[in-house]
Amino acid sequence: MPQITTTAAALRAILAEVTPGVRPFSVDSQLPDHLVEAAIKALEAEDEALQTTQLAFNALSMAAWHVARNEPGKALGRIRRAQSHITSSMEGKHV
Repeated sequence: MPQITTTAAALRAILAEVTPGVRPFSVDSQLPDHLVEAAIKALEAEDEALQTTQLAFNALSMAAWHVARNEPGKALGRIRRAQSHITSSMEGKHV
């Protein structure tokens, strides 16, 4: 059995186990629908948070690139975009 090291990985393993046609360990595995839905929503929220983090990282990387090219106006625009992504993720809004 593979080692599960994150909460998201554990939820994905649980969902695989209760998904008809996938169930790697037992064909009898099941969970109440409300728990399956909760796991799916938690994973969706995790994926959105990761996407927002990646967008902020990309904007900051582009800002550094513009700084290296001596383009302060463009760098500032990218920094503001990164700030927007960071702020929205702190407020629980994912863009």
